[in-house]
Amino acid sequence: MTNLPIPPVPDLARARGGTRDELISFFIAYYSTDGAHFNYLAGTRSVKAAYKGLHNLEQLLAGCVQEKTKQGLKSNSDVVRLAAPLSFGRRTQVFDLPRRQFAFGRDLLSGYRIPFFFVENRVLKLYFLQPRKEFYLTYDQLCMVATIHKRFLLDTEFYGQKTDIEYVDVSADPVTKVREVRQYSLESLELWSEKRLADRLTLITEALEFVRENGLMLPKRRAARPKAPDMPLFD
Repeated sequence: MTNLPIPPVPDLARARGGTRDELISFFIAYYSTDGAHFNYLAGTRSVKAAYKGLHNLEQLLAGCVQEKTKQGLKSNSDVVRLAAPLSFGRRTQVFDLPRRQFAFGRDLLSGYRIPFFFVENRVLKLYFLQPRKEFYLTYDQLCMVATIHKRFLLDTEFYGQKTDIEYVDVSADPVTKVREVRQYSLESLELWSEKRLADRLTLITEALEFVRENGLMLPKRRAARPKAPDMPLFD
């Protein structure tokens, strides 16, 4: 069996293909690429700081200077400029849950990619940031992610409490190629049915297990993502 890292929940949702064979092809391509040469951890941390009460854009942007590449600095800064101001003027209390992962299939564990939770006006909200400019989650794929987040975290960890989600998408408009900010709550997303989610996860599981169990030797093994100890539900 090939020991490959399981994609995080947003990448599971992005998986293209309606059959097992199509999904196998997708995951072979997924594991055969190096991925981006930077990540969005710095920008995500700055957004988290904004929801903690740091409502100063200049200071928040300073958190991105650790990026080693010019593109990484620009991309993270662009995300902060769009996403962080959504917290300005609001009273939000940020908190984290201990680390856990989304369990599916027989022994597959996937990172939730949740940077934090927050409470606002006595409503507990799960925050998710979609920072990619391109190759971003479609609306329906966001709905799949929201379904997993709600059923396996909000409904289990906070049963009986008033909960919601705050999804912030800063991807580029497909026509103008310019980043725009879009904000979603449970009311604006169409959650998947239990059967639809189960069927999709079954196909994804079969495809991932085939790639792993057949020991496919891939020319470029996707490196494990950097850990984020300050965001326990991110990995």
